[in-house]
Order: sequence, then C-alpha cells, then structure tokens
Amino acid sequence: MAGELINMLFNGTLNGAVLSLIALGYSLIYGVGGIMNLAHGAFFMLGGYFLLWGLSFLPGLLFINVLLAVIIVTILGGISYLLLIKPLQESHVGVVLITFGLAFAIEQIVMIISGTTSAAISQYMLFQGFTNFLGFPMLNQYIFFILASLIIVSLFALFISKSKLGKSIRAVSQDREAASLMGINSNRILLYTVMISAFLASISAVLYLPGAALNGPSMGWEYLTSSFAVVILGGMGSLVGSIVGAYIVGFITSFTNVFIPNGPSWAHIIPIIVIVVVLLIRPRGLFGKKELK
Repeated sequence: MAGELINMLFNGTLNGAVLSLIALGYSLIYGVGGIMNLAHGAFFMLGGYFLLWGLSFLPGLLFINVLLAVIIVTILGGISYLLLIKPLQESHVGVVLITFGLAFAIEQIVMIISGTTSAAISQYMLFQGFTNFLGFPMLNQYIFFILASLIIVSLFALFISKSKLGKSIRAVSQDREAASLMGINSNRILLYTVMISAFLASISAVLYLPGAALNGPSMGWEYLTSSFAVVILGGMGSLVGSIVGAYIVGFITSFTNVFIPNGPSWAHIIPIIVIVVVLLIRPRGLFGKKELK
C-alpha cells in the first residue's frame, strides 16, 4: 500500500510538472492575444522528434541536439504566428482552424519521416538509473525534471513580473488598445508570446521525453487535450491557474492509474471529464475572471 501511495504521489508530481510547462505556454498566448493554438501539442511532439533525428545526424553531440531542438521549435512557433496566426488573429474560429491544420500537417510530416512506431531517446537522459524510496524506484531523470520544471516556472514568474518584456506582455494582456497607445507594439508582443509558448513546450519535451518515449507523431494531441483541460480548470489566461490546474489534473490522473480498476484506460479520458465538469459548474475556472455583462 505504501508503495502504491508513493507511486501515485511521485507520478502525480511528475504529471503536474510536465503539464505546468505545457499549459503555461498555452494559457499565456490565450491570455495575451485570445489565441487558441491547437498546434501547441505538436510543438511539444516536435521537440522530442528533433532529438530523435539528431541521433542520426549529430550522434555524438547530444547537448547541441537539445539546444537545436529548442531553438528550432521556438523559431517555428514564431513563423507560425507570422504566416498563419497573425493574418487571422481577429477571427477566433479562423485561428482554431488554421492551427488545427498546422498540427495535422506537422503530424503527417513527422509520420512520413519517422513512421508511426514508438521510439526511445534515452541517450539524452542527463541522469541515468533509479533512486529507491521505500521500495519504489524513481527514475533519476524524472526527479531532475520535476526540479527543473519548478525552477523554470519560478524563473518565468520573475520574467513576467520584473522584466521590461514581461511587463509589456502583461500590459497587452490587460488592454491591448491601451498598450498600443502607450507605444507598445502589440503584434510584436504577440509574436514573442507565441515563441515563448513554443519554447516552454519544447523545453518540457527535451527534458521529459528522454525518460519516457516518443509514442508516435499523434502523441501531441494527448498533451494538447491535457493542457487544454488544465487551462479550463485553472481559468483561461490565468498563469497561476495553469500551474495549480496542472498539478490537480496530474494527481487525479495518477490516482486513477494506480487505484482505479482499469486505471490506464480511464486515465486517458480524465482530461475530457475535467473539461466537461468545469464548463458545467464553473465555466471561468478556478482563477478565471468573471466576464462583465
């Protein structure tokens, strides 16, 4: 029983650490520009596959591969905004459709290159082996990832609250027109925001997936659904809500996996259940602002 409890707590923390980074970026671009980027999960998936491709092209330069994966995905995020999102940003439906098409296109391209089978990238693990705690083995790479996620989230909070760019992002999120009147280029801020969002997704992928596996090009949709459940629960556009929601969803999913019969099957629909329940009971989420009528 103790082993199962530790399993649930550790994996719940791990799930929360992964989702907090992914959902933070997703919530950021929605809060700043009202953009629902359905390609966000594809950016996470791409981060892992760039590591896989790096094993073929630069097999001995693992750190360079990690750096390139993050940089390329971040740049692709910026390009997607300039070419696809920006021309349609006044149409919420248009943005949803174009980013869905982008995600599908990325998935198909990766499928052509690498197929649909799972692949391991354990060569990129910075910390090999396990640490046993009361008989439960915890992957050292996952322990590192949890700590790294907490540090990245803390640094991101400092960036948003203290830096000049962070203050500009907050200004645009609060009132885009007023920010423009104060000399802030809102389109440039939106570009930076989408790039930061892609950066957070890719950094999560390159640190987490070496300990897990690449479960095919469609894996991005699973993480997109989970991050969407997180931001719905925490409140659309609320960064604090995204972090809190990530750990709530993470622990619920872990509890289901460990203690519920046929848990892994049920765990896949937990994000959908969270979305439906929250929308019915509290549509604005835990930390979302009540809309004025």
